[in-house]
Amino acid sequence: MLKIVNFSIHPSDSDKFSGDSNRIMQFLKSHELDGLEVIQHYDWEADVIPPSMIIGLHMRFWPIWLDFWRNDKNELINQFGDKTVYTHYYGGGSRSAIIDHYRKELKTAEEMGAQYVVFHVCHAQLEHCYNYKFTYSDYEVADAFIEMINEVMEGSDAKFLLLLENLWWPGLTFLDKNIAERLMDKITYPNKGFMLDTGHLMNTNLELRDEEEAVAYIMKVLKGLGEMAGHIKGIHLNSSLSGEYVKNQIACAGEADCSKGFFDRYIKAFSHISKIDRHMPFTHPSINAVIDFVKPQFLIHEFITSTLEEWDEYINTQNDILNPAE
Repeated sequence: MLKIVNFSIHPSDSDKFSGDSNRIMQFLKSHELDGLEVIQHYDWEADVIPPSMIIGLHMRFWPIWLDFWRNDKNELINQFGDKTVYTHYYGGGSRSAIIDHYRKELKTAEEMGAQYVVFHVCHAQLEHCYNYKFTYSDYEVADAFIEMINEVMEGSDAKFLLLLENLWWPGLTFLDKNIAERLMDKITYPNKGFMLDTGHLMNTNLELRDEEEAVAYIMKVLKGLGEMAGHIKGIHLNSSLSGEYVKNQIACAGEADCSKGFFDRYIKAFSHISKIDRHMPFTHPSINAVIDFVKPQFLIHEFITSTLEEWDEYINTQNDILNPAE
């Protein structure tokens, strides 16, 4: 099992090390980590993050994408207000913008020597993040994703693992094993599997009160997947107990506020989402039961931190319960 940490190609992470690859390497060694799972917000610079450090690539995610994929212009105008806005958001005016972007990223993954890439399987409009009144079903999102990823991967001779990550909004949640089976059966790229995000799975149950309850819930869901659980190749390890916050937000959510532009609302939604998906370290050793059950190839400490000191603290906290003293 390779132990990894998430890393954003963005000043929010690289500035913590002054863009110095030696400092990043020392950080990995100090925590007994094998490498990085990177996500690109800027172009990859091999002199800052050499291929030897990279184990996985987390693909870009458009949480609002299904109406664009379907070319539903009425719904796009309803959500974005203007074609120029959604064209800017997706990087083009048709679905080919998504295809071209992903093919470019996957080419970079090969140049990095990434052992795996991660895609989210999910769709939610901005107002749905608050009121949970979703437009599409898990099956509609999964089927659209299958169509998209098969087009992206057509003709590819890549060797990396293609891993699909669960979220708590429509798509792949792991609460329905039929969705997992559908994805494994209908995606034509052969080297595929799942990435379990423990925090995202916790977000599907608003009644969880502590991490012991969370672990019991995660184990119940995993066992409910049957043989599909065997396709889980990696774990994004983090804790997210946010049920009370979500219930309060749903209770007071009204109609979508369209008085501000799309990007103003989009940025505001990030603050809200960070309170749902908390990316905190696990502090209870019961989580080892999940790791023992899955036996992942990749175990990723996945956190969102403001400072290097906080990052150190989070990894140390989680490492301590993964390696309890005898």
